[in-house]
Amino acid sequence: MTEMKKEEKVYRQLESNKLLQQIMFQNMLMGHQASEENRLAWVTSGFPVEIPVAMDVGVSYPEQYGAIVGSQKVGPEVCGYAEDIGYSQELCSYARASIGSVENPDNSPMEGLPKPQALLAGNNICGTVLRWYDAISEQTGAPVFLFDTPPIEDEQPDHHKEYVRRGIERLVAFLGTTFNKTLTDERMQEVADLSSKALGLWTKSLTACKTSPSPLNCADRFLAMGPVVSMRGTELIIDFYQSLLDEVEMRVKEGLGAIRDEKIRLLWDNIPPWHSIFKFFNGLAKRGVVFPADTYTHAWSGKIEGDDLFGSVVSIYSNVYLNKGLNAKIDKMCKMIKDYNLDGFVMFSVRSCKRYSLGQLVSKEIVAERTGVPGVVIEGDMVDSRVYNEAQIQTRVDALLEMFM
Repeated sequence: MTEMKKEEKVYRQLESNKLLQQIMFQNMLMGHQASEENRLAWVTSGFPVEIPVAMDVGVSYPEQYGAIVGSQKVGPEVCGYAEDIGYSQELCSYARASIGSVENPDNSPMEGLPKPQALLAGNNICGTVLRWYDAISEQTGAPVFLFDTPPIEDEQPDHHKEYVRRGIERLVAFLGTTFNKTLTDERMQEVADLSSKALGLWTKSLTACKTSPSPLNCADRFLAMGPVVSMRGTELIIDFYQSLLDEVEMRVKEGLGAIRDEKIRLLWDNIPPWHSIFKFFNGLAKRGVVFPADTYTHAWSGKIEGDDLFGSVVSIYSNVYLNKGLNAKIDKMCKMIKDYNLDGFVMFSVRSCKRYSLGQLVSKEIVAERTGVPGVVIEGDMVDSRVYNEAQIQTRVDALLEMFM
């Protein structure tokens, strides 16, 4: 008997994922080591992490931990530990997962993040982070530093830039006092160069998805973004992003897509449902649907460069599009739909992420009118699967796909 040929999966795995797993594991060990040496800070995703890195302060990301909680499908349990001590289910599920894991580490993945000696919050992506970190401060005793970036409507005025710059100077002083560390111009330049190099490689991989078939799908990018979010400015991640780019460029050259039979190209808006990420995107891949672009992973793109590195930090971290008006997001979505030659878009209204989800119904109508492509809004949560109605989501996505048949 001849052996039956094994059916090819609709979704192509990336070889570079093996290196990704090694790097993320190594990063976890580095976080534990930094905590044991009393030099660990927890940071929010919109924080200028290059500065603590340049001052030899270890960093861990509670938002990444929330993604792990979601992907291990224990969001309801870990978020529930925070709810048991009085926090509302309406609170950001990243915050609840973080607070819950500190409250009950023995029953949380990896026994939670290692204990921090400082908490670094940036409010350019979210206003909840300050109160969230205040809660963690009460639990751990670690002091909180707020990197304040007031919202921007159009161009950033000079007095605004000066205010944010003073915040950076206060950050350096805070880290110096808390950890007995100093920042040198040479080390800041070195970290800025490494950060910019990683971001350059990452951006090239994203831009390659303009080709058809797209070499990466949404789930690919959501996983591959991990190091550029949490380890910018380190030598450790350069090899990974070079490996990723090499694989992406090989796929483009050979005409290989992230999925086997690309038919429909869509834009994704917002954080993904970590608890259902592969089921959702791979399920659509079977129907020929690929997501060559998304608003989330493209947010990490600013390079710290030039003669005035602090000035570059001010510009990059103030101009995060979530720190701007709704028009900035609409403009970004319209440009991506055009640049990536997309047929439509899916907006994930995350119940507990108010800042990212605010205005999506209005944005949907404007984006559809300006681009001429249809979109749909689906609802759920990134970590807490209790508010994720799979049947309802499927119905809404099916209605969108019928427009392309």
